[in-house]
Amino acid sequence: MRVSMIMLALFASACQAPSIQRPPAGPDLPRHELLLAHHGDGARSDYDIWRMCGDGTQLASLITEPGHQLQISISPDGEEFAYTSKVGGARDIWRRPFGRGDAVNLTDHPAEDSQPAWSPEGDRLAFFSDRDGDKLELYLLNLTHGGLTRLTHNSYYESGASWSPNGRKLVFTRYFPAPEGQQHDGKGEVIELDLDSGAETELTELGGYNGGLSYSPDGRLIAFHRVADGRSELWLMAADGSDPSPLTATYIDEYSPEWSPDGAWLAFSAGVLDDSRGTFDLWLMRPDGSGRRVLNKAANTQAWHKWRPGPHYCR
Repeated sequence: MRVSMIMLALFASACQAPSIQRPPAGPDLPRHELLLAHHGDGARSDYDIWRMCGDGTQLASLITEPGHQLQISISPDGEEFAYTSKVGGARDIWRRPFGRGDAVNLTDHPAEDSQPAWSPEGDRLAFFSDRDGDKLELYLLNLTHGGLTRLTHNSYYESGASWSPNGRKLVFTRYFPAPEGQQHDGKGEVIELDLDSGAETELTELGGYNGGLSYSPDGRLIAFHRVADGRSELWLMAADGSDPSPLTATYIDEYSPEWSPDGAWLAFSAGVLDDSRGTFDLWLMRPDGSGRRVLNKAANTQAWHKWRPGPHYCR
């Protein structure tokens, strides 16, 4: 099962906060930029990459090209970004500077390569590919010498990698199909991969589909969305998988929480499928569930959002 990046918007009430300790919330809206995939032109079916301030202002296009530009990841110094693009044939991963310079195709393979995740040190890129079979597996690309390492070897579908801040672990979602004869959709659980030892640990046993993973900047917490019982809500858990608790309980669906670089905010996508506008918007919320607000009600869907780290602020 591939959980679609369907994102939803309207206001809603937050539920009681998880019992785990959270980082302090800053008093002001974040000043860092957000990058996002945005279907900004209703006359075109393609998604492009846009930028926006953390307070929802100054929405502007960054890349407008043929082919879907999606699944963004930003280098730890904030000077470059990686993304997927499908101009013709299979999807590839590209690398591009924020300033002057051309985009470079990093994978250039007939298979589907997707979902890049830049390492905290800036020298590696995790991504998923079906180049060795019919299921997406996790790979690691060395950006210095181009070496490629396959990290997982199994028959499951995997997606959505997030790096621990120390660069030693990756978490991702592994989908376990329903046993034969059972009438349900299977489950997607969070797997932790220790890059030093190669050991895997299943962090969740929640059922449903648990994805959109994001480590907090201090490495103590993981935010994610959980799709179950026909709805998607935001959850938090400790980095070792303990104390998983819902952060929201609303009548709309919420996806893909992303910690701001200072750890004081979560950006996420939300909306409603029967919205008369038919779009999904970006929202902002403190990690205790307070300060909830929509960032920008732009026409058409906004998704695949990432914060730009480093000393890059909106004015």
